[in-house]
Amino acid sequence: MKSRFSVLDGALRKNAVLAEGMVIAPIVVCCNTLPKALILSLMFACITLLTVLISSFYPKKLPFAVKVVLYALTGALVCAPVSLLYTYLNYASIGIYFPLLAVNSMIVLHSELYFFRLRRRVMLPALFFHIAGFCLTAILVGLVREILAYGTICGRAVDMPLLLQGFSAPWAGFILLGVLCALHRNIFPKE
Repeated sequence: MKSRFSVLDGALRKNAVLAEGMVIAPIVVCCNTLPKALILSLMFACITLLTVLISSFYPKKLPFAVKVVLYALTGALVCAPVSLLYTYLNYASIGIYFPLLAVNSMIVLHSELYFFRLRRRVMLPALFFHIAGFCLTAILVGLVREILAYGTICGRAVDMPLLLQGFSAPWAGFILLGVLCALHRNIFPKE
């Protein structure tokens, strides 16, 4: 029973964004609407999952600096075919943050310090739930910001008595993410 909950921790208790402060820039800048958050989540999931899976086959005896460079190169190579999906979706709103997903901290650092120390049958679910934690956070931020800034959900109007148009700006993303991090810390205090 304990191992099941430790795998689920990646999405909740050890959420990469809320608990560890990783990969926050794309969420803060890009996730000001739900569709943008969904696109960012899809791209992040594809790139991170494929890169970490491929990188898990590299020899463990390589020096750390060499492995980090290999992870970044692998991420860049994975980014190329995933960019076809990005182009197909015709969504230019993520901009420069799309290629930066190839070298996100979950791939470059967290994989070496956490994922690759697990057996592969435990690593895969842990990786999935860590990615899900990022996606859930991005979607929540995008949803809240879209409602507050535009009074819509996926472009459909909702009854909002007051719009706070500033919530479409990155500074509001930082504030909202800070509030979510504080809530997360109160719900899941560090042990």
